[in-house]
Amino acid sequence: MNTEFYIARRLSERRADNRPGVMERVATIATAISLMVIIVTLSVVVGFKENLNKLLAGAAADVVVTAPQSGGVVSSVGLERSAELESLVHSVDAERVTTFTSKEGVLKSDDNIVGVLLKGIDTLYDMSFYADHLVSGALPRLGQEPRTKDILLSERVARRMDVGVGDRVEMLFVDDSEGVLRDRFAVSGVYSTGVDMIDNSYVITDIRNVARLYYGDNSVVTGYELWLKDGASCSLVADRLNSELMTLYYVDGIDAEAYTLESIFPRVYGWLATHDVNAVVVVVIMIIVALFNMVTSLLIIVLERQRMIGELRALGATRQMVIRVFVYRAMFIVARGVVSGAVLGIALCALQHHFALIPLPAEGYLLSSVPAAMCWGWWMVAIVGVVLTTAVVMLLPAAYSARISPAETMRYE
Repeated sequence: MNTEFYIARRLSERRADNRPGVMERVATIATAISLMVIIVTLSVVVGFKENLNKLLAGAAADVVVTAPQSGGVVSSVGLERSAELESLVHSVDAERVTTFTSKEGVLKSDDNIVGVLLKGIDTLYDMSFYADHLVSGALPRLGQEPRTKDILLSERVARRMDVGVGDRVEMLFVDDSEGVLRDRFAVSGVYSTGVDMIDNSYVITDIRNVARLYYGDNSVVTGYELWLKDGASCSLVADRLNSELMTLYYVDGIDAEAYTLESIFPRVYGWLATHDVNAVVVVVIMIIVALFNMVTSLLIIVLERQRMIGELRALGATRQMVIRVFVYRAMFIVARGVVSGAVLGIALCALQHHFALIPLPAEGYLLSSVPAAMCWGWWMVAIVGVVLTTAVVMLLPAAYSARISPAETMRYE
């Protein structure tokens, strides 16, 4: 067995005659707490991104093609359907391509008026997002004959209008040529996402109900929603589409643009970017705290072991052997701290991930509870990074141990 490793292991063993000193316990606890905080921080940051991506994807697909005036969001600015545009949109290797048509309007009752945006969708639309956030009732029936007049309202709008499932509501639409158009709908269900930009305005219905407001003209749609396959790059797909859409504009006069979620909701993703900066700051501070405590603790341990160092040197141990003894000694301390911190951090994240114990005000954070992603890859990077960084820094106090003179340490014994 390696002599230096054997000595370090004996010094680290838990025995009645070899209890861990105060500084060793401090170093172990500091490493454990630092790694635990790093793991929790990474979990929350990644969780925010994953959960908000899922939420925002309910309001818009991975890539949306609309008129430039719309900016990718649901609006009443339409696109003229053409064979060239349809061919280009369907040339993308997407899981699903759907069309939508929308019109701004006003929900009206005897006592209340709420401005909303009626979004008409077809049968290919993925309704799982709204199904997951359904509060009461059922999803609107799409594509049936005869055409249904079902609408899906947000809980916030339903509360402001004082309506519920089964109630009939009137909607008013302003038309440039015909003045005010009226239509009546039945509330089939109520949903709640916690995202203001969705809950404050989106009303979902059959696309034919909205086309009827445009005199049944199905040649105009608001846009196309592209649901990409797993692993596909939204930005690359959008860039390719925009390049080809630019050609279509100059050749055929088709004015359209492709948008990703990041470009549709820049404020939300800008807010997420600030969380990345906060996470980096927290990680750096925690690593510095752990390193400071480790260096201080190992220096004190070295000073406490001066006599042992002198004896080893007197018995023929080289400076490099003494350094390796304390490097191994430090790694035993780090190992205990890393294991404890990793177990505690992952356990806390798992509890929050499965049981959502810590709530959040949805109005300010868009989510109802603190998100905790089980990001094993990032956790492994954090653990390996803490171990390697600590191992490098531990060479400083270990090198100091080799400067201790055997004669000085044994003179007064």
